[in-house]
Amino acid sequence: MAEYKPYSEQPHLHTQAPYRAAMLTYPGNLRQALKDAMEDPAKTLFGVAHGIPSTFVTKLIAGTKPDFVWIDVEHGMFNRLELHDAIHAAQTHSEGKALVIVRVPKNDELSLTTALDAGASGIIIPHVESAQEVKDMIKEMYYPPMGHRSFSPWTFTPGVYDASLYPRDAYNVSTSNNHVCIIPQIESVKGVENADEIAAVPGVHALMFGPGDYLIDAGLDLTSALSGEPHPTFAKAMEKFGAAAQKNGLPIFGGALSVDMVPMLIQQGFRAIAVQFDVWGLSKLIHGSLTQARAAAKQVASQTNGETEGETKEAKP
Repeated sequence: MAEYKPYSEQPHLHTQAPYRAAMLTYPGNLRQALKDAMEDPAKTLFGVAHGIPSTFVTKLIAGTKPDFVWIDVEHGMFNRLELHDAIHAAQTHSEGKALVIVRVPKNDELSLTTALDAGASGIIIPHVESAQEVKDMIKEMYYPPMGHRSFSPWTFTPGVYDASLYPRDAYNVSTSNNHVCIIPQIESVKGVENADEIAAVPGVHALMFGPGDYLIDAGLDLTSALSGEPHPTFAKAMEKFGAAAQKNGLPIFGGALSVDMVPMLIQQGFRAIAVQFDVWGLSKLIHGSLTQARAAAKQVASQTNGETEGETKEAKP
């Protein structure tokens, strides 16, 4: 009979989660993860964009151990409880491997508070058009002295759930202020014009571009630009955005329409890339299977019809 060893004595079974917090209900160190990726492109973070408001789906995603799960509350239909539970599910089912990044609707204090209290490691602020907007959000996102975030009495139980990676940090205030990242998303003509000053705000940890909203705001054709034929105005905007990120030493966060794009994105300065979108991935999987099945049915029908015609000819005198 095989020798039994408890899980604690078999470290090869433990998930390597170098950026996790002391507790899986509090934010992992996204700030350090992005810093490491900037120093070494091989450490670029790869994750999944999560828009289906289901913790069952969250668990499936987290079980694959991505570097991050990007939960989109701006357009995904997450209510407050689903968001809270999804963040915990992502961190728990990945055993601390997956850092959680949440895009909250602009000026939505409830979603922001819920995401932070649940342990999100990064907050994407959409539709940013000025440096002042970023400065205002920093005040909302961090505890004093960095900001004026409110402390939740329901996040911990004193003496029970109070472990921290930092000394004298029973309530993980230092964990939050040292780990959580703010990621402004620029996605308008005005935002691109102010990209340099937005990127230069102290405390910004990454930038994100919104191609769809920018194209619409600029009055450009959405389909042609996203199909690989960008308008010169769009290309110029992307160049200005990328230059602002590079000038300020900031990584770029975003999604890849296909895995083939990853090398190009890394060369452009992307260091956190969503390589799959749950809605798109599921739709494409189902569509591909249906297309393949229908093609197989036509092939069988064609072969059967051909055999039938051959049998009929042979049967004639």
